[in-house]
Amino acid sequence: MLALRSAPVGVVSSRPAFAGRIRAPKARVPSLLTPHATALPVEIKTVAPLGERVVVKVVEAEQKTQGGILLPSSAQKRPTQGEVVNAGTAKALKKGDKVVYSKYAGTEIELQSEDFVILKEDDVIGLINGDDIATLRPCQDRLLVEMQEAASKTAGGLLLTESSQEKPTIGRVVAVGPGRVEEESTEATPLGVEAGATVLYSKYSGTEFEGAEGKKYIVIREVDILALVT
Repeated sequence: MLALRSAPVGVVSSRPAFAGRIRAPKARVPSLLTPHATALPVEIKTVAPLGERVVVKVVEAEQKTQGGILLPSSAQKRPTQGEVVNAGTAKALKKGDKVVYSKYAGTEIELQSEDFVILKEDDVIGLINGDDIATLRPCQDRLLVEMQEAASKTAGGLLLTESSQEKPTIGRVVAVGPGRVEEESTEATPLGVEAGATVLYSKYSGTEFEGAEGKKYIVIREVDILALVT
């Protein structure tokens, strides 16, 4: 699972069953979308987004901790990963893409007893295959950055509690998006930062995730980068 540490959320994987394997029907997990999600009438079968919007089928939230403890609905992390089922006129997304999106973005709907979210293309953070956020391919002018660990001691050697540790704002760029496509253009403008660079970024920018082995990542936009550091 992709564990979100701050503003954005936990992301959970959805794995198809192997061909030929018979599985007992799975009971539906209660929706973790907000109480304001729109439940569409049963006679509605499909939703076609307008403009540069996409319809994403939401991945079910994890019901257990890594240690196997069942989580109550209130403690389950809100999903922010899903599969595009209708890409509308989106420029860089297509049906079948597995995506990660901003936690509070879009309009949530329930259609035929399944959860979906209608998103602007710009709300999609990146494309992903598997469970590890380190494999994310950022969209547009976004970058995936591995965060530098927060200092655990003061300059004088005093140990810092987790709550008093300064939030890191330096990290190594893991992957960069193709760039933003302006309204009057058909080509993306490449980013001025490359993978492997070490950057200083704005303190309260981006969306944070926890990847494999507890590594911390953040997805930011190019405008959030303050400087390159060496």
